[in-house]
Amino acid sequence: MIKYKLWVTSLFILLVIGCRNNTGLKDFTYKYSMESAGNFKVEFQLNPDSSYTISQNNYFFDRFEGVSHPIEKGGILSQQEFERFSELISRSDINKMDDTYGFEEKENSDNSIVYIVELIENGESKYVSINARSRQDFPKAFTELIEYTNDYINVNLR
Repeated sequence: MIKYKLWVTSLFILLVIGCRNNTGLKDFTYKYSMESAGNFKVEFQLNPDSSYTISQNNYFFDRFEGVSHPIEKGGILSQQEFERFSELISRSDINKMDDTYGFEEKENSDNSIVYIVELIENGESKYVSINARSRQDFPKAFTELIEYTNDYINVNLR
């Protein structure tokens, strides 16, 4: 009987400790890129300290000029912006997504746009690559994350 009480007490303590741990994101890095091969590439990186970098390359026009003119911006997100990104990333369940979407189709994808999302957390990376021509329906939280990221880039790259 004493063994049983010890076992139940131990189990209860483990459950309480497990429930107290926050299951949200911790010390994560979020990377996003949108690229049309040979035409343009836009990258966004959000670091654990709320700092971010955005870079944009216009390969198409740079080829004509013979000089690369990347645009790079960076800064620190406000607490509200960082929390919004954290919430969207957490809700989007990137770690549960497939690695690729839309690349199995046999269409010519030379000029298609490719999105790549990477989430680095606890030393582990998860990549999700999406061909824009994909006919996949994505979870609402994931599409909100992509929309919010694109809006943030557009406002802060000016």
